[in-house]
Amino acid sequence: MGYQTTVSLNSPLVHWNSDLFIRRDLRSLHSERCGRMRLCAAIVIFFVLIYSSYHLGSSPDPQMIVHIPPDDNISGLQVPTGYLVYGPGCHMPDLNPLAADVMKLYHREKEQECSTKAPLTRIKFINDGKDARLVLDADLLHKYDMYGTPHCCYREIRRSSKDDHADSTIVLSNCTHFQYAVSLPQDSEFIYVNCSSKSGKEKYRNVHYVMREKKIINDRFERFKVKFTKKRPLSVLMMGIDSISRLNLIRAMPNTAQHIYNSGWFELKGYNKIDDNTYPNLMAILTGFNSSLSYSVCNPVQVGKLDACPMVWYSYRESGYVTAYAEDEAEISTFNFNKKGFRHPPTDYYLRPLMLAAEKHLPVKYKSSLKFCLGYQHSADYIYNYALDFAELYRDKAFFGLFWANTFSHNDISDPSSMDHKIKSYLTQLESRGILNTSAVILFSDHGLRFGPVRKLVTGWLEERLPFIFIWLPKWFQEENPGIVQTLKVNRNRLTNPYDLHVTLHHILALTALPEEDHITSAILPQAPSCPSCQSIFDEVPWNRSCADSAIEAHWCTCTPYNSTSRSSPIVKAAVKFIITFIKGELDAYMNVTAGTAHKLCADLHLKRIAMARKAEYRDTANPHDDYLLVFETNPGGGEFESTVSYSLAEKTFQMTGSVSRLNSYASQSGCMPKSYLKKFCFCHKTPN
Repeated sequence: MGYQTTVSLNSPLVHWNSDLFIRRDLRSLHSERCGRMRLCAAIVIFFVLIYSSYHLGSSPDPQMIVHIPPDDNISGLQVPTGYLVYGPGCHMPDLNPLAADVMKLYHREKEQECSTKAPLTRIKFINDGKDARLVLDADLLHKYDMYGTPHCCYREIRRSSKDDHADSTIVLSNCTHFQYAVSLPQDSEFIYVNCSSKSGKEKYRNVHYVMREKKIINDRFERFKVKFTKKRPLSVLMMGIDSISRLNLIRAMPNTAQHIYNSGWFELKGYNKIDDNTYPNLMAILTGFNSSLSYSVCNPVQVGKLDACPMVWYSYRESGYVTAYAEDEAEISTFNFNKKGFRHPPTDYYLRPLMLAAEKHLPVKYKSSLKFCLGYQHSADYIYNYALDFAELYRDKAFFGLFWANTFSHNDISDPSSMDHKIKSYLTQLESRGILNTSAVILFSDHGLRFGPVRKLVTGWLEERLPFIFIWLPKWFQEENPGIVQTLKVNRNRLTNPYDLHVTLHHILALTALPEEDHITSAILPQAPSCPSCQSIFDEVPWNRSCADSAIEAHWCTCTPYNSTSRSSPIVKAAVKFIITFIKGELDAYMNVTAGTAHKLCADLHLKRIAMARKAEYRDTANPHDDYLLVFETNPGGGEFESTVSYSLAEKTFQMTGSVSRLNSYASQSGCMPKSYLKKFCFCHKTPN
């Protein structure tokens, strides 16, 4: 199946009010008596140019067509037009990314630079990369109003030594003064630098990472030298972008999408998330745990528990690989938002100390309430530059790295468009720097946009549950494993999920560890504990697979065809009442004790209105039931919620089928609630009742 998607880079479907405003201005100009017609014409042209500049952005292309190649003619691969997955257990629809209702909420954003000045300092390597120097570009001094000999100082950035706060605080070393260049200590990883004028006024500040080999890593490679000589290892580079659905990648990042489709990457069109937000969906990949099991085994709100969690990067390290992890927007990062993070660095290369320093000490530009720019770079640039430098440094060795960006995609459907060309550039660098020759690259997201106006659309419901995922395999690996290539083509239109990716990561390790003649299947690989039936995507996924088969709860499942039903029917009202009662029970477990008296932390929620009701019927099963997908609003606080409940036709009872989604922001309404998973429900009492 293939189709062409036409994406207007200068979307005429938005800004109608501004357009009318401009036209009214132009009419008023014409209605005035201008002394000279040329002056009037010049004024009209001036306003038109301003309008065009504002609305068209910096992209010169008036139109972009994303061509998705047709599915290969392989037995068992074809699906009917209009579906991503089609089998007895799953009918997953393929929607138009440019549907009119969505395009009313989307506009293409122009690229935004973080600074008009080039950085004054950089890291320079000498002696084949063994030694690093911090170098100042004297030709740029005048750009910073600095004349004569510069007065600069650098400090090393280190993690805090306090165990309880090791992942949330940093310390800076004493100042080392320099003028134009200075050699850095062998163990320096992160540097904070500032420069001042003769008068002592600060004119420049920046941070740098120092990407070079470590002795402990070289010693590890030496121990595994014989193993890697016998079997060429496949490195793994995971590059994530938060909150982008497959459809929004095509819509908002067409240049990136087209590059991927043109370059021979494998896509999993039926990749369905397994839970609400980033943490459970990434933990399913890294550990094979669902949310409840991860909190039981790896309790992230207790200091040190994440360090003992069986993350897959530890398996790679134990197999001789060097490991790395980096993520931007430190406050909301996966393992630190309402969590304690890691007591010790979880990987050999860990960027968090630098990101904390950058967010604290550099100028910040916000976009959609996120730290879009830190000093001279986009926040995401720190992550992806670190990824490319790490992967290039260990290109001919064995590495595993996870690199995750939040800041240009998390909060708005249109924001990713401003980074379209930049992300495409990073992907082309993977090739030019030789990384694609040695590495499996997984470019993926955790889910689509989870809140905002688009989530109130049927398209938004689907998009939230269907993130994008593409996989690159080196040519030599494809030639050695033609069966895997064919299997990935088949699995393109099969139902898959993060648990499958977890097993696949173990499959990659096994391909290096086991003798060539051994045939590896999912049956001999470590299972995903929360989905024992899940499997490697290097093995063919059953054509009749369902959400129930793959541990995807009904609330997150996109395989079910729902139909509209009356919002005012008694059973719909009863279902919403059941959900609100469930929420109340969850909140009532947490009390505020004042002067020896217990008070509820959160106000009781009451139904304001039912916004949407949809129904799916399951009559040909051992337990006939109906699933109801419901969207409703509550007071106080104006919370907008979405939930799926199952109604047993025999027992006449309701049952929750997953968690309840919050569709709008709760901002500071829930500050009193200590449990992160309950914050979305809580409207805090201002004073005890």
